[in-house]
Amino acid sequence: METKVASTEKQTGKSNETYLEVLGDTVVPSSILLSVVISMTFSIGGYFVGKSIFPSIAEPKMVASYSLLLGIAGSVLALILCAKLFKPSRILKEEESSVESFQEILRDMQVDAKEEYQLIVNDPVTRKEMEELGILDTFKKSGVQSDK
Repeated sequence: METKVASTEKQTGKSNETYLEVLGDTVVPSSILLSVVISMTFSIGGYFVGKSIFPSIAEPKMVASYSLLLGIAGSVLALILCAKLFKPSRILKEEESSVESFQEILRDMQVDAKEEYQLIVNDPVTRKEMEELGILDTFKKSGVQSDK
């Protein structure tokens, strides 16, 4: 598991908050720590509550199984609680891309559009995938415009 630390300014621009990248997602460290604590408390708490109440109402050989199920139920409750408490803090914006914006992205990445298009055309698997996604034409237009 790879963990990275990133410093990102909030949209308000007032503070500079530190984020962690865990399993490809960006999270606030205090939120993830609190989520882990809540999940552990509900899971282990459910298990031990089951260990104390099930001996009086269930067969002795089933107490451990029922307690484990109650611990799993605690995990599910913790999941629901954490999902309600910690909403995503990022805002994703979708916008229509144009050939010009695509060329700008390629320039930022320091990639030659014509060369990339030739690599795509020569690889049938990649070409088919890009045709299905509808972006092969964008690469083609971008490669033609880079010649000018």
